[in-house]
Amino acid sequence: MKKKNFKGNLLEFDFARIRTFSVQDRKNLVTRKNILIPKKYRTPVENSLVLSQNPEFEELAERIRQAKRKHRPIIWSLGGHVIKAGLSRYLIELMKSGFVQHLAGNGAVSIHDFELAYLGGTSEDVTSALEDGSFGMWEETGRWMNQAIRNGWLKRSQRRSQRLGYGKSLAVYITTVQFRLSKKSLHAKNTTIFENS
Repeated sequence: MKKKNFKGNLLEFDFARIRTFSVQDRKNLVTRKNILIPKKYRTPVENSLVLSQNPEFEELAERIRQAKRKHRPIIWSLGGHVIKAGLSRYLIELMKSGFVQHLAGNGAVSIHDFELAYLGGTSEDVTSALEDGSFGMWEETGRWMNQAIRNGWLKRSQRRSQRLGYGKSLAVYITTVQFRLSKKSLHAKNTTIFENS
């Protein structure tokens, strides 16, 4: 690393030594077969044991129903495990039925959804990937997600207020490139549902 003087001393990374790997060679722990289909699979919520151990869950569900009846915004925050657990289609159904007006997710949500859309699989073996230095170093995911975000930012450079944000940029890229599972992508469906409502 070399130092760069910019309002103080900042370190600048030397990217020349970074190695990426093709995701095609990776063993995925989650595949499209793990994506659950609403009404076909019994959800954990329907399990009385889960409800008896989490009595506050029923209160949460009732508050969400009340918010929908009162036309209040319902915003959900989630992490990557929701996607890895195969629940994307459940979230899509909740959006379609008006129980979610906005989804906020961390980077893992985007990565897992993006990889499932183009590859049909996601979720590397973290332990072995940390040991061999390949964790998060997948060429296609990094390159294409960054290209999507860049395209969205530059898309309407003439009118700054219409530049696309992170999530919409990914959605547009997923649907434009037409990945093999783009129709099942949470990002793509999220944008389509809310634009048509």
